[in-house]
Amino acid sequence: MKKKKITILGGSGFLAKYCIAELLNHGHKIKIICRNTHLAGHIRMMGPIDQLDLIKGNIRLKHSIEPYIIGSDIVINFVGILNESTGDQTFNNCHAVGAKNIAELCSEHNIERLIHFSSIGADVDSDAKYQVSKGLGEKNILNNFSKSTIIRPSIVFGPGDGFFTLQSKLVKLLPIVPLFSNNKFQCVYVKDIAKGLVKLLDDKETEGKIYEFGGPDVMTLKEIYQLILNTLKIKRIILPLPLSFANASALLMKLSPTPMITFDQVKMLKKDNIVSDTPYNLTSLGITAKSSRDIIGNYIS
Repeated sequence: MKKKKITILGGSGFLAKYCIAELLNHGHKIKIICRNTHLAGHIRMMGPIDQLDLIKGNIRLKHSIEPYIIGSDIVINFVGILNESTGDQTFNNCHAVGAKNIAELCSEHNIERLIHFSSIGADVDSDAKYQVSKGLGEKNILNNFSKSTIIRPSIVFGPGDGFFTLQSKLVKLLPIVPLFSNNKFQCVYVKDIAKGLVKLLDDKETEGKIYEFGGPDVMTLKEIYQLILNTLKIKRIILPLPLSFANASALLMKLSPTPMITFDQVKMLKKDNIVSDTPYNLTSLGITAKSSRDIIGNYIS
C-alpha cells in the first residue's frame, strides 16, 4: 500500500485512537485536528513527531481546518458527540454543519478521498435528533464530495469502550438491572473497524458507497446484560420496565453534564441497531469480525 498523507478530524476519541494506531502501523503520515488538543496528549504519544502531528481546529470554522486539509491525500472525519452541551456543541453543528464544511473543503482542494464515520440508524426522518443529524451529515458529505465513503458502525466495543465497560460497572452496583427495551444490537470490535478502514483507503471502488460495520452476533439488550453477568460471574435480576421509566431516568439526569441516558437515547431504544442486508460490510472487505463473547472477558472484571 502506498503511504498516504492523512488528515484526521476529531482524533481524540475511543474509535479514532485504534484507527490511528492501525494507520501508523501501515506507515501513513497523519495530521490530527482536535478542538481541544490539551485533552489529546495521549494521541501525541502514539507516533514519532515526523509521522504524527496534533493541531487545534474546529470543523465548524472552515478557516481553522482548511490549511491542514490542503495537500492531504485522504481526509477522515471521526467527529461525533453522544450528548449535546451548552453553546455550539450541538448534534447539528458537530454531525451536519461540520461534515458539510469538510466535504466542501475536500472538493475545493481536490482531495483524493474522504472517509466519514456516521452510525447505523442515521436517518433524516428519525424521531431522535442524534440520528437526524447523522443522516444530514451523510447527505452533506455525498452531495458535496462524490469521492467519499461513509462508514456506519454499530455499537463499538473494545478495551476502554463506553458500552460494555460502563454497563459492567452499573450491573455490579445495582441489585436489579432495569431493562427499558429489548432491542437488538450487533456490537462490532474496534480493531475490526480499524482494519476495515485501512482496506478502504486504496480501493476506489468504495467511493460513493455506505458501509455498515457490525459484529458476528445479533443480541438483544437482555442477552448483552446476561453476557456481562456471565463474564463477571455474578447474578442479578434483569427486570423489564416500560420506556416511561427510562424517560423518568432521563429527566432526573437532565442536569448532569454527562447523563447516562437522555430523552434522545430513549427514542433510539425503540429501534434495532443492526447491519442491513447491504453488500457493503466487513465481510466484503475480507474481514472476519470478532465476537464480543470472545473479547470482553479480556477487559471487564
